[in-house]
Amino acid sequence: MRLYIGSLLLIFGFSSVFASPLIVAHRAGTADHPENTHHAISMALHNKADVVWLSIQFSKEGIPVLYRPSDLKELTDGNGPVSNYSWEDLQQLDAAYAFNIQGQYIYRGKGIKIPSLRETILSYPDAKFFLDIKSPDTAPIIMAGILDKLIKETHSLDRVTFYSTEKKYLAALPEYINKFETRNFTRRILTNVIMANDCKITKIPEDMLVNEPDKYHAFELKRDVRVVEKYTLGRGSSRSQLIWNQPAMACFKLNKDTKVLLMGVNSYKDYQLADTLGADYVMVDSPSAARYWR
Repeated sequence: MRLYIGSLLLIFGFSSVFASPLIVAHRAGTADHPENTHHAISMALHNKADVVWLSIQFSKEGIPVLYRPSDLKELTDGNGPVSNYSWEDLQQLDAAYAFNIQGQYIYRGKGIKIPSLRETILSYPDAKFFLDIKSPDTAPIIMAGILDKLIKETHSLDRVTFYSTEKKYLAALPEYINKFETRNFTRRILTNVIMANDCKITKIPEDMLVNEPDKYHAFELKRDVRVVEKYTLGRGSSRSQLIWNQPAMACFKLNKDTKVLLMGVNSYKDYQLADTLGADYVMVDSPSAARYWR
């Protein structure tokens, strides 16, 4: 369906009708402290982050742990994929080994370890988490079974929502688990409304949404892209930038069960833009800076 921009701006053009976006600490605050560690989580919550975004992979025996890169050497004093290590072996590594501020490795050797997802959920019983599945070599069906069991045993269903750039991982998760829409799906909708003024979301009667879980979308506030155009005699490409605007947000918010997270919001100016647009969440690298934006 096509959006009538004038009427949508009347509905969505005033930031005063929205609550300020909630702050999501990217990897628990990757700019402030060693990412995906309990120290970073504690400091993010101390700095008033509303949600903590964490990256998860799986150890050799299938234990979900908090780690992002494909190789341990990028952040720790180990090397190789997480899945090559048992949980016990992972505990021998320094999770803060590579973190530095202006060349100073202030956390190296301080005993900061790679946490498990289970201990994290239990250690922060009041915190909400967005969990980014990064594991590159775990079968989706096995991953889904492990996470399903963990969520049930920790009674954390209402505190966790899963994200992944890999559709196969999201598709494997049980229906009852909260999860983001796929990145490609979100990007396709965003591209259509920004570049063609065409909203591909269908309005659903509100009475049909009563028992439906919220839908979550996540994408960068500003994203560099390459546009490919088809011509009679071939193709042409050019660089462009997708920037969220009022019609785009109006499209996604056509149904009241939709939540939008804008990534890469690392300045007060961008936070103000996200606030004006009516975003539900903004992802920040530095919760210590973002605490003063609201």
